[in-house]
Amino acid sequence: MKIKQIDFESHQFGDYCELMIVPELIENEQSIYSSSSLSFYKYAKNQIHLRFTREPDILLEQRSIEWLGPTLLITTTALTQNPELVSITLSVISNYITDFFKGRKDPDIKFSILIQKSKTKFKKIDYEGDKEGLEEIEKIIQQLKD
Repeated sequence: MKIKQIDFESHQFGDYCELMIVPELIENEQSIYSSSSLSFYKYAKNQIHLRFTREPDILLEQRSIEWLGPTLLITTTALTQNPELVSITLSVISNYITDFFKGRKDPDIKFSILIQKSKTKFKKIDYEGDKEGLEEIEKIIQQLKD
């Protein structure tokens, strides 16, 4: 399991107040998302309030034995309004992996979470490992909130 944390500043995400899926790239005004973003959105939207920061224009076709998940943005407002949001979101990811890979060995998963610390300051958490390691992500995010 690998967890990498990076602090960064951005004015791009200051207007959002929900759990959001962020594009992997924006090129020529087109939003490019990982191929799993759309299927994860369809799976998760009935369980958690989730939106795209921009409507998907292009999906990156990523073929791998790993699950390459979307980049999620968790805003300060969303965490304040729903303290259980991180736990619920990580549970939805775990259930999605179980359902999507039913009958096969659970894959390693890779995805990123952006945690808003202030209007312009964020922490990016890159996760790579099995779904059991998602508990560590929750602990890291909980430490950021305290």
